[in-house]
Amino acid sequence: MSGTSVEDLRPGDHACLTFSDTDERLDIVAAFVRDGLRAGEKVVCLTESLSPTALTEELARRGFAPQRADGQLHIAAAGEFFVPDGVFDSGRVLGALRAQIELAGRDGYHGLRVTSDMCWALRPVSGAAGLMDYESQLTRILAQENATAVCQYDRQCFDTVTLATAAEAHGATVAAITYHDDAMLRICRQHVPTGVRVAGEIDYRAAEPLTRAMAEALALDDHIDVNLTRLVFLDTVAAGVIVQSAVGLTAAQRMTVRCQGMPYKILTALGLRDIPGVTLMAVAHGD
Repeated sequence: MSGTSVEDLRPGDHACLTFSDTDERLDIVAAFVRDGLRAGEKVVCLTESLSPTALTEELARRGFAPQRADGQLHIAAAGEFFVPDGVFDSGRVLGALRAQIELAGRDGYHGLRVTSDMCWALRPVSGAAGLMDYESQLTRILAQENATAVCQYDRQCFDTVTLATAAEAHGATVAAITYHDDAMLRICRQHVPTGVRVAGEIDYRAAEPLTRAMAEALALDDHIDVNLTRLVFLDTVAAGVIVQSAVGLTAAQRMTVRCQGMPYKILTALGLRDIPGVTLMAVAHGD
């Protein structure tokens, strides 16, 4: 089983997304939806932990309008699809997915994309013991179809055995590209909007991975979002990496930096907001 970035998924892929950070999960889901819409595919989002309305709002917050009058994007409750009568019947669900694939083709779409929040399986429903067999069968079906699926498993809700079995039942795993990850700090690529997310506490010891993350983000896009909204500590060395990246912007490039509290004060003191092409935004906690 291989690990991959969400942008690299192709028709026939069945990927497992395990997550513990809700924002990161929604970021990856948004990128999956965005890429499907751009490719002219029918996109189906099945949601459990958020209502369809709340998921629509979260997608909109990530920079694109998810409401599609033409029906290309469909957002629905996962329970209504997987357990409409309180019973999980893998044969019925697989048949419904085959029908969706065929319908997408008849309607002129280039394929089908489905992403599912699998927390519906934590409900007291009959038949849930057959979930992993369903996942294995879906991997085999998708390998022969013009369709792509990402199944989302919350590490804070599912036990370790289920998570390991789910990963094995899929053909691939998908996650954000990570530059640093430990108990104090996480630096990873942000997919929508494109850029870098830094959370926790960062100092001079993480200057190298931060430099690499910023350089790669700027090489990929002309407008990057530096998301520091969950960063609580920033020393002047790490702040200097961000400032130096901003100084190196070309005339065509733009950078938006979002942060709160102490990081905002340090970056302001270092003159980040005065650099051409840079927008420094103060945000409230949790935004």
